[in-house]
Amino acid sequence: MKRPFAQYEVGLKILPRRGTEFLFLRAATRAGRIFDYAGGRIDAVEHAVPLQEILRREVTEELGPDFRYEVGPVAFQFRRTHCDPDDGGWVFLTVFEAEYMGGEIVLSEEHTEYRWIDPDKEPLTRAEFFTEEEYLAITEYFARRKEQRG
Repeated sequence: MKRPFAQYEVGLKILPRRGTEFLFLRAATRAGRIFDYAGGRIDAVEHAVPLQEILRREVTEELGPDFRYEVGPVAFQFRRTHCDPDDGGWVFLTVFEAEYMGGEIVLSEEHTEYRWIDPDKEPLTRAEFFTEEEYLAITEYFARRKEQRG
């Protein structure tokens, strides 16, 4: 008997880098203790919209119109429930590398604060992420970057 396929919404995020630091946002849900990334889910009406345009729309909504960046390759992917634990749905997220090019950060109501973090100086902890899978994805990404730098 064939098992049914999982149903996921799809999200696109960026992990902006400024020198050795990376931009992390604090999600307004879960008492503001969970890190998030700028970006969001693809809307139901965006089937024909290029992914980079969707990403630009989401980043502008969450970081303001003055935030400038250049998108790089995919950094990592993971699955998690919606930010609202009462929602019950699942999201498959792709996080892209991004180079911060300047501009003021103006947070939307979805986030309470932002921080530029150098993961070599300030280690990330599991408690700061929605899921174990997300935590492993980001820490493996930083480990690969460190290995590449030598």
